[in-house]
Amino acid sequence: MKMKKLRIKTDRILGISAMIISILTLAIFIYQTDIMRVQSKLSVKPRLDFTTVEGNNDSIIILQEVIQNKGLGPAIIDSIYFNYQGKYYPLNIEKLLKEQAPKTLEYGYLSQQATLSKGSTLLPGEEQSIFTYKIPGKHLDSLLNYLDISLEGDSPFPIEVIYTSIYEDERWKVYDNKSEPVKLD
Repeated sequence: MKMKKLRIKTDRILGISAMIISILTLAIFIYQTDIMRVQSKLSVKPRLDFTTVEGNNDSIIILQEVIQNKGLGPAIIDSIYFNYQGKYYPLNIEKLLKEQAPKTLEYGYLSQQATLSKGSTLLPGEEQSIFTYKIPGKHLDSLLNYLDISLEGDSPFPIEVIYTSIYEDERWKVYDNKSEPVKLD
């Protein structure tokens, strides 16, 4: 038996080459699309952060808790609560202080409080004061003893926020006493 010589025709080589190039092009296109999707999400990623501002104005000490969006996209609030001793309280500092630490309002006074709630949006660079508490300097030590805290320590009334980006599948949780938001599943 004679063996036939295997001959590959030029048109078959060109056809196979075109198919391989098409498959490689498709794979690269899918990879690039995934990169663009990730980049698009990162370009609108919010990042909430808290700042405690302390000021001293002639014998009055001002304590202010501020939330700020330091990210690139809007942060949509899902929930925002005070987490005091393991219990959740709505973001109403005056009510919380009246219920849990009534003497706090005898030592000083609230001059401002926030109205953030579910659905509130913080735009990139926007900040919102949660509350401003003013206290005469002569009452500061009494207040710190009453709350059993120091000015350098964590807030006695920690705030917990769950928020999303404009992509609803991206949710984060942040606490006012932690520096980094935690991504939720």
